Parts: sequence; structure tokens; C-alpha cells
Amino acid sequence: MLLTLNHPSSLLSCGLLKNLAAMLLLCMLISSPLSLHAAVNKPDPLQQLNISAYDGAAKDYVDDKACATCHAKLFESYQDVGMARSFAAPADAVLMERFGEEYYHAESSRYYRIDNQDRELIFHRYQKDDQGNRINHFSVGIDWILGSGYRARSYLYQNDAGELYMLPLGWYAQTQQWAMSPGFETKHHFGVQRQVKRECMFCHNAYPDVEAKSDSPFAAHLFPEQLPQGTGCQRCHGPGANHIRAALNAQPISQIHGNIINPAKLAPEQRDSVCFQCHMLPAVSMVGVRDFDSPTYSFRAGDKLNDYLAHVEVTQANADKKQHFEINHHGYRFWQSECYQQSQGQLACISCHDPHVKPQSQAFRAQVSQTCQQCHQGIEAKHPTVSEQKHISTSSDCVSCHMPTTRTQDVINVTMTDHKISRGPFDLNALIAPINKQDPIITDINLLPFGEVATGVNAQLIRATTVLRTKANADAADALKHLLVKHQIDSFVPYVDLLAAEVKLERYHAAINTAKHILNQPNAPQFTTLSYLGIALLAEGQTEQAIKVLSHAITLEDDPKNNYNLGVALFNQQQFTTAQTQFERTIELRPTMHSAWLFLGKVHQQQGQVASAIAAFKQALAIAPDFEKAYAELVQLLIKQQQLSEAKRYLQLGLKSAQSTTKLQDLQDSL
Repeated sequence: MLLTLNHPSSLLSCGLLKNLAAMLLLCMLISSPLSLHAAVNKPDPLQQLNISAYDGAAKDYVDDKACATCHAKLFESYQDVGMARSFAAPADAVLMERFGEEYYHAESSRYYRIDNQDRELIFHRYQKDDQGNRINHFSVGIDWILGSGYRARSYLYQNDAGELYMLPLGWYAQTQQWAMSPGFETKHHFGVQRQVKRECMFCHNAYPDVEAKSDSPFAAHLFPEQLPQGTGCQRCHGPGANHIRAALNAQPISQIHGNIINPAKLAPEQRDSVCFQCHMLPAVSMVGVRDFDSPTYSFRAGDKLNDYLAHVEVTQANADKKQHFEINHHGYRFWQSECYQQSQGQLACISCHDPHVKPQSQAFRAQVSQTCQQCHQGIEAKHPTVSEQKHISTSSDCVSCHMPTTRTQDVINVTMTDHKISRGPFDLNALIAPINKQDPIITDINLLPFGEVATGVNAQLIRATTVLRTKANADAADALKHLLVKHQIDSFVPYVDLLAAEVKLERYHAAINTAKHILNQPNAPQFTTLSYLGIALLAEGQTEQAIKVLSHAITLEDDPKNNYNLGVALFNQQQFTTAQTQFERTIELRPTMHSAWLFLGKVHQQQGQVASAIAAFKQALAIAPDFEKAYAELVQLLIKQQQLSEAKRYLQLGLKSAQSTTKLQDLQDSL
């Protein structure tokens, strides 16, 4: 597809067979003993046990609780492991927080609190005016808890459309305190509108039971009301339906084993890919891209990670790559270790970690030290007496010195074991000392040299799209456009990446051309392309055409962004009644879109519905307390209504909180 545009130059063994007699009895109970011919028509044995196999994006996965039928001890011990507690409903989570405490975030002048009402968690955020009264109060029920709580956890709410959003407040178990979650530390941040996408949930939970293709690159990030709770057995062992069927049908042991993955028996790259699918993240500031046409839930235990995801390493102007340490750097730092690199595939995560058991610190460290000494023998001679108080022996703790506890640079309230095995010596106190959060200044990116790394055009495409998905960048957009013009690229994904970047860079004329090119191809992703095309046409003043395009997109998928943009186009045409319908539909689908509340207020104002307009503007500010346009509209309307004290109250707060105060400063003379 050539773009003709102008361009610049485990360890889990089959415990199922431990009690063969019991298993055979179970098989007899669910099988017909009358004849071999009856086996052809017998029902799926999973149904006899009330187990439903997924038949969509995560085909042949089952509820992980089914694994407990035969692997009870492993399943039970796994429930204490952080991975098993990575995601939960409040009613099912282990709660350890001090609920009801008010937390004040000075940078943004906002107060936070989470209340626990019989395991129904309610999030509150508000500000206070000069008299100490609450203002811009937002509250929402918490639907999901993200994180085990062993280090930290965050909180999510889910709207009726199925979108997930992360809330700004987090709980930090090590210090037993509330503080802002990562990415919310500064004065202006996502607020309550940070959407959780499938790529995020990929590592925080088991695969959900969703329709096939609903996890494709162009599908909306929607989740069912019922979700798995925790990263279960099958993320490491592969889908379990056929494994269970084979066991229940008394198939040969080889077939039973052949229908499930034991990571310990895989070749090194595939074995490590099982762990690295989630624990290899070189930089949270810039995440590599998946294979362009791979659905999110397509990775299976036994696959090579590089066939699914291309990780990238970043070079930062304000950080030493060798010392860069983040909360999800277990695999990345371990991979950097000379021990790993020189072991020729012998050293692995599971050399030390039994993923089914929560490590008990001292006993676990002793076990790890024994693993170290399988290669590093004679450690007494290698470690002369450090001091009169400390002598190194075979019973010493290798981890404390060679994998020291260190403060993570992206989640500054947490310390973790640094899995890069290093010689030291280290200043252990300095490694855990408090630090200030720094925004990364990225100067270069390169593909992580794990496994078979892409080269040539594919490598250039990965680099360009990785940059553009992180932040719109003119140079990266030009580079991607050049690649798409020069080379035959079969996937639509990089074309849509270019289109999205052109819209974000306000290159609307170029975006219109790119969108038209995509739409002219067979099997084009119409909905996504039309959505961006509508924005570009609207920005270029082609309102009538934008209305047609956005209306067509909505017939394909009822999406809040398109409803909103269509509403804006209709508002600009002074079609206020039909615009109101679009804004109300937007809010129905996404109640926390603050800009939709702003325009709904403007529609009400045009229609003379003053009280409704004031309520809509206040709701916009409750959602986004730094939204200058809403402050300006509200203050002006309050002044017109002679509600001067209320106008002054919001103006004073806006001058302190808004991202920009130009419009508000002009209103000061009116009060």
C-alpha cells in the first residue's frame, strides 16, 4: 500500500495426575460408558463441570479458578503472590488502607479522600475557597483496585460504556500513606480523565472474555462489566481449556502435557518471554509498539516476545542509562546483568523465583544466595573481611549487597529490589533516600536487543511510531511519512499513526489528504479514519463536510469523541437543538468529558436556560478544576445574573488553579 503524497527527503508440573484413580473416577462420571461411538456426541466435559471456555479474543482461556480443581495447593499459595492480587473489585480485595483521611496535594491545591462504606469505596476530590468552603467537588464510586498493595495501589472507575479511568490518589504500603499516583504529581495533570487502555491492563490482569477483534489496534478501549481479578495461571501457562479437556477425557499423559505450557521446559527466549511480557519495560516514558496487526490479547505463553512487542531503550539527557531504575524494571535490569548475559540462557527469573509462592524475605534471600553460589563458589576467598563486624560466608545474604533495595525514579514513594546483579559496593542509604520526580528529557531511542530485533525499514517504522504515540513530533511525523511514501507497507496501523500525528500537530490539510488516501484502500479502517478526518475538516472550516463525515462515523460506532465533535460543528452552525442532543449523548457515554459539559452549558445559555447553564459550567469545573474556559463562561454568566459573590468566589479560585488565566484577568475589573 503505497502512500502517494508529497514528502521531504513454569515450573508447574502436571499435578493433575498425582491422584490418577480419582481422576479416572471423575472421567467415568462425566463420560458415557455405553459405547465408544457415544463419545462422538458426548457434551463438552467443561460444561459438565460448569466451566465455560472463552470463544473470543482470548479463545480457549477459562476462569482461572478451574485450575484449582486439580492444582489446589499451587492455586492456593499463588493467591498471596502480588500477581494474583494485581486487580480486584473492592468487595474482593484485601483492604489495608486508612480510609476517610483527607489528603492535600499542595501543587494543585486539591483535596482527596476515599471513603469505605461497607466495602463500597467512594472517591472524593474538591478544593476550598478563601473561606474554607468546598468547591469543585467531584465524587465517583471506585469499581476496581489496581495493584496488590504490597508496594502501592491505584483506583479505577468504569463508566456505563465500559471505559476505565484511573483516579489520581494512590496508597503506598511501605510508608502507610496516601499520595498522588504516578503521573499525577504536578500542578496540572490528567485529573479524573486518565483512560486505562488495553495495553495497560495487559500486564495488570488476566485476559477478559471479550469478542474476537474487540482487541484489534483500531477497537475502542472498552471492558466488560465483569472482569478477571488478578493475573492468573494462564498468562504464564497458556489457555487451559484443552488441557482440562484432555485430562477429563483420560487422554495420554503426553497429550495432557502438550495442551499446557510449562515455562521451565521452553527454550530460553520463549521461557524468558513469559516473564518479560510484563516485567520487561525499559522506560515507562516511551513504550514500544506491538506488532502492527497483533490484537492486544494475542500473546500466548510459548511465543517469542519480539514477535508480539518491540521494546525500546531510551537515552535521557537528565539521567544516566546505567543508573536508570523504575518500578517495573525487574526483567530489564536482570537482562542487563552480566550474570544473565554470560549464562547462555541458563540463568532465568525462575532460577530464583517460584511464581506460585510469595517470597518470605529472609528465607527467600537465603535460597537466592544458594543459587548464586552454584556459579560463584568459594565466596569466602572472593570476599575478604569487610570489617571486624562483618564476614562473608556461604550463609551470607548475596542480595542485599549485589541487588540492593533502591528507590524507583518513576514512582518516587516506593523502593524495590534492583534486579541488576552488580559488584558494588553501594551506599545503601543513598539508594533509598527520597528523590524528586523528574520529567524525562529523551534524546534518542533504540530497539532493545532482546531476541531477534527488527532491522531496516521495520526498525525505522517502529522508532517513528513509538515516538508519535508518546508525543506528536514533527520530525518523527516527517520520517514516518517518508517511509510510507517510499515503501510498500501492508498494515494500515502506521498510516493511522501518521494521520493522528498530523491532527495533533495541526497539519490539517495534510491530515485530510492522508485520510482520503487511507479511505481509498480496500478494507480501510473507516471508523478511525473518519474520526480524524472529521476533526481536520472542522479545524479547516469545512463545517458542512465535517458534519457529514462525523455523522457517518457515528453510524459505524457510537463514540463520545465523534458525538462531541459533531456537536461542536452543529453549534458553530447555530443548530443549538441538534447540538444539544450530541453533547447529551457524549455525556451519556462519557460523563467526565469536561469540554462536553462546557458546550452543553453554552447551548443552555443560548436557549436562555440560565440555571442549567450554570450547573453545566460548574460540573465542567468539578471534573477539570484547571479549565479556564469554564471559569470564564461561568464567571461572566454569574456577573450577568448579579450573583457577584459567587462570581468572585470562582474567579479567585480560577486565578489560582487554571492552566491559563488570560481571560480571567480581564474579568477582574468587572467585580
